Amino acid sequence: MKKKYILFNLFLGLMISTSFSQNEKPNILLITLDDMNWDSPASFGGFIPDLTPNIDAIAKIGVQFNNAFVQAPNCSPSRAVIQTGLYPHQTGTRGFFYVKDNFEILPEILKENGYYTGVLNKVTDTNIHPDFNHYWHEAMNIKGDKRDSKSYGKLFHTFISKAKNSNKPFYCVVNIADPHKPFYNDDKPNAKNIKEIHPSKIYGLKDIKIPDFLPDNEEIKNDVLNYYNSVKRGDDCVGEIIAALEKSKIAKNTIIIILSDHGASFPFAKSSIYLHGIKTPLIIAYPKAFKPKSEVKSIVSSIDLAPTILDITSQKIPKEMVGNSFYEVLTGKKEQIGTYVFAQFDENAGGVPRPSRTILSKKYGYIFNPWSTGKYPFVSAASYDATYKAMQKMSKEDENVAKRFNFWKFRTLEEFYDYENDPNALNNLIDDPKYKELISEFKQELKNHMKATNDYVLSAFENMHKTAFLDSWMKNEIDSSIKRQKTIKWKREKNQSGSTKNNTELFDNANQQ
Repeated sequence: MKKKYILFNLFLGLMISTSFSQNEKPNILLITLDDMNWDSPASFGGFIPDLTPNIDAIAKIGVQFNNAFVQAPNCSPSRAVIQTGLYPHQTGTRGFFYVKDNFEILPEILKENGYYTGVLNKVTDTNIHPDFNHYWHEAMNIKGDKRDSKSYGKLFHTFISKAKNSNKPFYCVVNIADPHKPFYNDDKPNAKNIKEIHPSKIYGLKDIKIPDFLPDNEEIKNDVLNYYNSVKRGDDCVGEIIAALEKSKIAKNTIIIILSDHGASFPFAKSSIYLHGIKTPLIIAYPKAFKPKSEVKSIVSSIDLAPTILDITSQKIPKEMVGNSFYEVLTGKKEQIGTYVFAQFDENAGGVPRPSRTILSKKYGYIFNPWSTGKYPFVSAASYDATYKAMQKMSKEDENVAKRFNFWKFRTLEEFYDYENDPNALNNLIDDPKYKELISEFKQELKNHMKATNDYVLSAFENMHKTAFLDSWMKNEIDSSIKRQKTIKWKREKNQSGSTKNNTELFDNANQQ
């Protein structure tokens, strides 16, 4: 399998410069992995050294961001942020439905300014509006199985050929399906074909360990094992994509951006705004202008990607975009672009609203959960998977697990964590008097952000200690979400996350317990 590993000989031999020539237009390849935790790749501290050789090879010739975050811990809202440079509540992409495109977004601007644009796989989740042709020259999903690494290489090769024929530089988003559920070897009816597509190396229970934010249990460990084997298969896809790029002989003029859309599909990761829900392994590689194998401590987030790409390509950044370009961080002219990152969860794929907001620095994080009055249990994608079910079963016999499981389901109004010393968010410091002033500072910054971005959660934040107000506010949010389901176009029309009938069932299960 050596040929699967990335060889960037062309990149490594290039002279390093700090700026682009006036006429140079680099290609941009943006690769996402679906539901991959930030700390899975070895280059980001992963404990399996040979798990992600292709991702790690990009890190060796790229700029690695060790404090990078996404704005939303679920798929469609997170991906919308990357393309819009706006927060989910600003665009209306709270969940898995289309919104009006009354503002300019990244692929649209690049397309209008001489770029050949394409999105490969997860086309609907990448777009805020169903008129794909408005943004992309090519909008193609994988034909066949989305877990087959060779399919990605072939599809990207097809796109490159079309881009070459156009005589234009390209902007291409390639969305890898792994390690999204169902995992490799998952015992589920809809995982049959996925089980038959093997990663280039298969790991066993002795090779992995359970994350500290989950309890120790045999079923959970097996679920985690299946996750890591899926990460391996996702990295195989990265290898095939880069192999196609190198074969095309345009690698030296292509910027490679790689990240995950959010954390792994486990409780306290995906669908949560804890560190393991929103931190992402961001790498940007272009040795022609960015210093290889450099690790950046600047705190950045996915909302900054659109303005950064526009800055790199000498395009005007729309005033509506609220993200900040970190182009000068890439070139080494700056070390830091901001102090805080803001992230949010609004509703799950079925439309069940459970809004939460967070503000993070490099060290600390504050969380506000307006739904957490004890009346509304939390429901997300992870609520239907093996680890959740194992925790639910364990909670009936283990008091500590029960406490942890019930906290996941009902949370608490406010949370504050020292992520530097407690990355798994196990010790809520909200009532610790030692942090009173710091918490107040974080809350004020969050309030300022909510006002500046016209966040609909602001009224709940300003009345957080009035339980009756919060319950009434949540009832209005639930009613509004039900109305949306009947009046707008959903992205999930043929499964549990899309049809009105099944959404009604989800609401009944989530809101009447």
